[in-house]
Amino acid sequence: MTEAAVHLDAQPRIDTLVTGFPAGDQKLRTDYAGVAWLGDQPDADSGIMGPEYRRRPVESRLFLPDTHWYDVDALDDVEVQVTGGLLQIPATAQQTQGLVGSLAEPVVEFFEHPEGEPGVGICLWLRGDIFSNVGLTYRVTVLAPRGALLRTGDAAAEPAGEPDSI
Repeated sequence: MTEAAVHLDAQPRIDTLVTGFPAGDQKLRTDYAGVAWLGDQPDADSGIMGPEYRRRPVESRLFLPDTHWYDVDALDDVEVQVTGGLLQIPATAQQTQGLVGSLAEPVVEFFEHPEGEPGVGICLWLRGDIFSNVGLTYRVTVLAPRGALLRTGDAAAEPAGEPDSI
């Protein structure tokens, strides 16, 4: 259950072909990055988020907007790395520094396509309790066998919302 709205602003996805060490096998490296705005999106002119100050639980699994779709049976030796960092914690309406509350480290999961298409996509799982609006940067790196890729992601064509099966 999420009482705080969560919005993903993705950066362009970067795909590269890398050679594994020491085996020399080629793998697809995909880097996903962006910002997750929790609670409110920043003002377009000032870049500042609103000062809403109340406790709100956050538990959201969101497909990355440009996720690739992978063959689940080919992901035996996939490697995934995820990092996150606080970007913005606005001051409260009382002109004091906002409080984050608690956010667990972001987690990445592979989830089935919400419309039944073949393959699994990348979901970013954010959870915790926030007291202010929060901006959280994320970077997800996936190192997968070349044969694991069923089709490339397209931010305009793929769903960016929460999976139905949660």
